Amino acid sequence: MVKKRKSRLNKRTKTLKAKIKPFAISFAVFSIVCLIIWNVLKIMEGSFLKAEIKWEIDDKLPIAQIVLEKNIHSLIYNKYQFDKNKIKEMLEFQPWVAKAHVTDKWPSNDIKIKIESQQIAMRWENIACKNNKEPNCMGYISNNGELFVPQKIIASKTPLARSKAGQEIIMQFYKDYQSYQEEAGEMLIKSFSRTHIDKLTFKPDIKVVLGYQQKHKRLQRFLKSYKKLKTKIKKTKLQYSNFDMRYPKGFAIKYH
Repeated sequence: MVKKRKSRLNKRTKTLKAKIKPFAISFAVFSIVCLIIWNVLKIMEGSFLKAEIKWEIDDKLPIAQIVLEKNIHSLIYNKYQFDKNKIKEMLEFQPWVAKAHVTDKWPSNDIKIKIESQQIAMRWENIACKNNKEPNCMGYISNNGELFVPQKIIASKTPLARSKAGQEIIMQFYKDYQSYQEEAGEMLIKSFSRTHIDKLTFKPDIKVVLGYQQKHKRLQRFLKSYKKLKTKIKKTKLQYSNFDMRYPKGFAIKYH
């Protein structure tokens, strides 16, 4: 009887093991799969798949790389793939940035950002401002005729421009400046002011009022007259003089 009972118990044990075995194998496989997935996720959190940025910044850019990084922080933080168009748009919103070139570094997810700095052609002051401490009262005109008004103002020896704001206004203003300078030749424009009339100052300090009409004819008349006056008036006096060219057949001159 005892032997029969043991035999029955062994059979039950074997049957139970047979039933449990598939579940044990499935559990082991599931555990291995979970471990593999966990390792993959850990790798992704690391630097293996995480995208990186390589910067190439114009030496003339007067702001630090960290400023640019802060501008696009929300677009690059903990990312495995970047939106190049949004990064480009955000960077070019920074006034000192003329162009931002964002390109892939295949086959990785990394990108290269090349920054071109604005090139200052003229310093700019807004004639609508009572003083230059007010917002949007000081800035620069680029060599493309674009007005940009950064928070950081730097020293520049470029000519001073004084006019109203507005991109179209500035574009025309810059074209007129270039035209005036081309006509003046070796006489360098120190400042150009446009209120209701045009005023030029040539180096070192020759002030010329052109008015609001026939401005190019008046400039030509000034240049011819100045050339003749150089033979009659001392250079030290003539270089610090004031010309008003608004008279129909002549001009007024004052000098020290």
